[in-house]
Amino acid sequence: MTVPKVSDKNFSAARASVRCWMKSCLFACMSLVGSLVFAQENAIESISASQAGAGIEIKVKLKATPSKQPIGFAITNPARVAIDFAATGNATGKTLQDISLGDVRNVNIVQAGERSRLVFNLNQPMNFTTRTEGNVVTLTMGSASVPPAVTSVAAAPVSQPAPQAAAASVEPAALRGIDFRKGSNGEGRIVVDLPTSRIGVDVRQQGKKIEVDFVKAGLPDKLRTKMDVTDFGTPVATITTRRQGDNVHMLIEPRGLWEYSAYQSESQLVVEVKPIKEDPNKLTQGTQGYRGEKLSLNFQSVEVRAVLQVIADFTGLNIITSDTVSGNLTLRLKDVPWDQALDIVLRAKNLDMRKNGSVLWIAPKDELLTKEKLELEQKAQIAELEPLKMEVFQLNYQKAEAFRQVFGISASGGAAPGGGGSNRILSKRGSATIDPRTNQLFVTDIPSKLEEIRMLVQKVDIASRQVMIEARIVEADDKFSRNLGAKLGFTDLRGLRGGDAGWSTYGNNRVALTGNYLGVGEQTLQAKVTEQSYIPNSQFVSLPASGINGQTAGSIGISLFNSAANRFLNLELSALEADNKGKIISGGD
Repeated sequence: MTVPKVSDKNFSAARASVRCWMKSCLFACMSLVGSLVFAQENAIESISASQAGAGIEIKVKLKATPSKQPIGFAITNPARVAIDFAATGNATGKTLQDISLGDVRNVNIVQAGERSRLVFNLNQPMNFTTRTEGNVVTLTMGSASVPPAVTSVAAAPVSQPAPQAAAASVEPAALRGIDFRKGSNGEGRIVVDLPTSRIGVDVRQQGKKIEVDFVKAGLPDKLRTKMDVTDFGTPVATITTRRQGDNVHMLIEPRGLWEYSAYQSESQLVVEVKPIKEDPNKLTQGTQGYRGEKLSLNFQSVEVRAVLQVIADFTGLNIITSDTVSGNLTLRLKDVPWDQALDIVLRAKNLDMRKNGSVLWIAPKDELLTKEKLELEQKAQIAELEPLKMEVFQLNYQKAEAFRQVFGISASGGAAPGGGGSNRILSKRGSATIDPRTNQLFVTDIPSKLEEIRMLVQKVDIASRQVMIEARIVEADDKFSRNLGAKLGFTDLRGLRGGDAGWSTYGNNRVALTGNYLGVGEQTLQAKVTEQSYIPNSQFVSLPASGINGQTAGSIGISLFNSAANRFLNLELSALEADNKGKIISGGD
């Protein structure tokens, strides 16, 4: 093994080089550590709270004076206040601190990178102001001017025995029923039967849920349940109803994208939850107008980028801000939808936005317009250089001649250039030809235009709707005849058989009844009776049906008589009808 020989001169040079390299590494490490220490040279050391008149005063002690003014905003539902400290760490050693003072429950301490956020959880919305004095940031909270949706009022204590107080209480009127129905358009309807139309009802949206409070109402045990209505195929998943003090609280949990409306008719409340179709290019889904979750902002001369960052954290959107967005903004908004707050910020700084999915691009209006103009010019240049393709379209229902005017094709059937003034479908380089014999279209153009023509043909080349008509031709005649007739008479044979004719009236006087004068004479033996005259003379009515075209009318006779067979009530009915016949000449199906 051969060991290289190093001279003293070379060894000294190598040693000096190693020393220089080690010094460079040491300097780099010290610089890195120094930058890390400088990045978080400030930190939150302690948080204290105290009562200050009608409000709450919270002091946040920092390690040093903050380099930037803390930024804060408020959320109504749920009630929270958030304060952001830039370039500040968390030196308290905890992430949750209990306060339990007034309407302030606790505070969450969250550190993300070089920023720390204090989130105060409240019992109800509160106003707040901030001021900085050295390394202490003081946050003063007071009751909001707008009370919460449902306020519980506590009665003053009365010095009386407990049994008497219990007897004085009155059980509130209870809800009568809760029903769920599915609408024709896929909406879910929650129908609540109220005990009276005068009961107080408060319906509101809390985040992704809908809450309904029935003030001073009772709830039967059978309605105190959680309804799972997922199988109905509506946006509503569950409905939970329970007692909450003197009120009844209903929690409706929808899923997906939805919007709701509520209305009351007499003693029935209906909460309707409708599904909405997602549009990836809209900030908020649903009908027109601002529909975002409400928030409050209070900024004093802060950077526009910081305001946009707060809105991004609140909404969860990915916001990309152009390098040209700059400037400061003073803003105070209370309980406004976040999309309206964003619109106000953009208008104040002459900015605009473009949304694609969950990504929001924000830049000055002129910059966005210039960028879009360049994109359109690039597309036009690509269309000038893009290779042409030919496609054959076979028409099934439409005639190829119908597309002659659409493509501006000459009467000879030759190719039509796309640059013609009357042709709005083909590109400048495109052309089209029709073949009436095979009913085909031959189109040569760039792929994007061919796709548009393909969609046009699919929309136009469809079968026409047809209506089937059924008809029959019938020959009929209304020349017909109809005759009806009747005979009615009474016969009394008691006088002819040796008895007394007629009926006794008074004394020895009697009365005979028959059809005419001769009939009376025959019954009382005043005239000779013959078989041919006796029956006709006994008729009250003799209107028989007359014959038609030499035909005699048909008849039926009925006789009612007594058991001695000496008194008869006779009836004869006769009828005759003559019809001309009709026939079907033709019928079509």
